[in-house]
Amino acid sequence: MDLVWLGLLGLLLAGWSVLDGGNLGLGRSLRRIGRTGPERRLLLTAIGPFLLGGEVWLVAAAGLLIGAFPALEKDLLYAYYPLVVTLVVAWVLRDIGVWFRSRRPSAAWQRGWERVIVVASTVFAFAWGTLLGNVAQGVPATGRPGLETLVGPYSLLWGAAVVAVLTLHGAVFAALKLPPGRRVRATGTARRAGGAALALLAAVGVATPAFSVELARPLPAALVGVLAVAAVTVALRLVERRRDGWAYACTALAAAAPVLAVGAATAPRLLDGLAHDSTLDLLAYVVLPAVPLLIAVQVWMAWTFRDRVGSRSAVFF
Repeated sequence: MDLVWLGLLGLLLAGWSVLDGGNLGLGRSLRRIGRTGPERRLLLTAIGPFLLGGEVWLVAAAGLLIGAFPALEKDLLYAYYPLVVTLVVAWVLRDIGVWFRSRRPSAAWQRGWERVIVVASTVFAFAWGTLLGNVAQGVPATGRPGLETLVGPYSLLWGAAVVAVLTLHGAVFAALKLPPGRRVRATGTARRAGGAALALLAAVGVATPAFSVELARPLPAALVGVLAVAAVTVALRLVERRRDGWAYACTALAAAAPVLAVGAATAPRLLDGLAHDSTLDLLAYVVLPAVPLLIAVQVWMAWTFRDRVGSRSAVFF
């Protein structure tokens, strides 16, 4: 039963990485894929219906972490407080940028908020990847890791790899949602990000034993890493063949892979922070019915807004 709770936490975090990870990747490439104001408006229109829905998964994961893993939440927050604060600040700024960008017709106003979206999305993704890299090295039960671990080469390598994977995911999302005549720069961004993602994922795999990272279960993590590399490779081929839907499915696997790899490799340490059975029994009455509902709503949203965006599409922000 303990593994069920860890699996639910992994599901929520992986779901957020897939759903909001595409928004982060697209936000990071907003001014690269969209060269003009109207083109960037189209990209924000594509993000619009999925922005808050994707964030719900992260909020739900945070709630589950606090309720089902109170000791782990305490250790995470204390050990990685600077990264958590960076992540939250970038999250808020990304959302503010999306909300405010189109509030005024001024070109200078819009360019300023576009830059906020780009920087905040990049920092958000990088902080998340760096946090995963730290967790992969083992969450300390007491004290805080040194600066050489918190922002050391291995942790920063994880941050760069996650940024590259999410940039690829966002570019494929753009290719999927933009009108066919406007997908050229999205595919170009996908090619560059895909090449970087393959190199960085391979570097993470090579660096893991070199840095003597203590993984309790290295084999599952390695298998997930191989799956991520394969997914990126297949996605790049599918994008070239204009099969954007299948390419998005592949990059979704790659976006979820870092979370799944860390969870599989460090499961014993993560389960040390699990709450008592009586607390979990009460929590089950809320969580177990809510998760299928969350998935059903997300499927409905994806089906409702499955079409490519255009000048007549609904604008949310």
